[in-house]
Amino acid sequence: MKTLDSLIALAVVAVFAFVGSASAAQLTFTPRATVTEEYNDNIDLDRRNKMDDFITTVTVGGTLELQGQLSGLRISYDPGYSFYADHDEYDSWQHNLLGTAWHDFSRQTRLELNNYFLYTKDPLADDDVEDQRGNIIVQGNDQNRRNRDTYWRNQATARLRHQFGVEDTVYAQFTHGLLKYDDPTEEDSQEISPSAGLTYWFTQWTGMELGGEYIRGLYDEDTSSDFNNYRGRLRLNQRITREFGVYGEYLQIFRDFDENGGVSTGGDIENDYWVYAPSAGVFYQFDPTLTSSLGVGYYYQQIEDEDDQQGPFINADINKLWDFQRWNIRARGSSGLDSQDFSGDTQGFERYAQAELIGRYNFTRDFFGDLGLRYRYSDFLNSEDDEVDHRYTVDVGLGYSVTRWMSLRLAYAFEKLDAINSTDDYEQNRAYVTVTLQPDQPWRLWD
Repeated sequence: MKTLDSLIALAVVAVFAFVGSASAAQLTFTPRATVTEEYNDNIDLDRRNKMDDFITTVTVGGTLELQGQLSGLRISYDPGYSFYADHDEYDSWQHNLLGTAWHDFSRQTRLELNNYFLYTKDPLADDDVEDQRGNIIVQGNDQNRRNRDTYWRNQATARLRHQFGVEDTVYAQFTHGLLKYDDPTEEDSQEISPSAGLTYWFTQWTGMELGGEYIRGLYDEDTSSDFNNYRGRLRLNQRITREFGVYGEYLQIFRDFDENGGVSTGGDIENDYWVYAPSAGVFYQFDPTLTSSLGVGYYYQQIEDEDDQQGPFINADINKLWDFQRWNIRARGSSGLDSQDFSGDTQGFERYAQAELIGRYNFTRDFFGDLGLRYRYSDFLNSEDDEVDHRYTVDVGLGYSVTRWMSLRLAYAFEKLDAINSTDDYEQNRAYVTVTLQPDQPWRLWD
């Protein structure tokens, strides 16, 4: 896949050159440095033999942004080093880089390029990555990692979007992902995924959504079989009022394994399957670019040479920010049918639900409190042990802006995995304090 990486890099350079030639382009840089002192009561996420430690992490990085009238480039890079007081064998570097480039061919057509790179030993460091508007552009992937062995992940995405009506849009996207481990017993993986979608309203009251995705999954070991995954979705929308309406949706999935009947990482047999999943529900449109929905459906999974699976599922999606003068809160949630294929443990087809609340309250201009609550439910439908996971995350803190350059945050975080019919469950408590040095305004390098 070196050719793909070269093409993406060339596209980013082309956008950079285009913006740099624009007379109205502006180049800024925001430096930052952080020091975090943390107490962790379960550094290996072990169920019984817990090891605690004090961890000091120092990072020095920054954000470089080049902004033009039609194009832009933003690169954030934060390398750091972690020191363990008692278990110095875990001392290690970490690298976190996010590059984003975009170009507006017209008011209706935009090309966006994203590349995310993570290098770390922390099993829970691979969290969701957001853009400046709070939208998730890279899904986190921290499931079932236990020890502090080095791994790295890279995900590159190119997305072309065109709006041809007030609410009518079409897009094409290509994603390439890599997951590599230093531990030879862990399974490296690669994801190649083109997709496309269409939203079209026949009238102001009746519309449809159509989407298709292909995933090629590749593994470096023999414990999992390479596969092709085809996913298609059709949804019909009918408004009752300007904001409120009802919908009917049909989802179909076909999974084709290269070695049908091979044994997967979890000891399960990998057989080709079809999934048929109709659903229906209601939707609410906050604005032309933001619609939330809630519905119920029923899936039927037809598995080759195995007993078929079937059952109900909830089909939901929300991502809404309420922003007021002293406080703001973002609600994110989704549920439906998915497959966990590119993580520390390939567990396959799942019925899932996840919800997240992120809030902040400004007591004064310099003193604030924040809170993050997350929950995910995963029912691995083809697991021999009928494994069901409940994952809970809490992060609450108090922050204070000491000066325009320096801020302080004292926080507590809780992580819990309740794995039914499995011995993978754990609890982890962390208390930490972070000092951040960062200017309140970016430095202008060129204007």
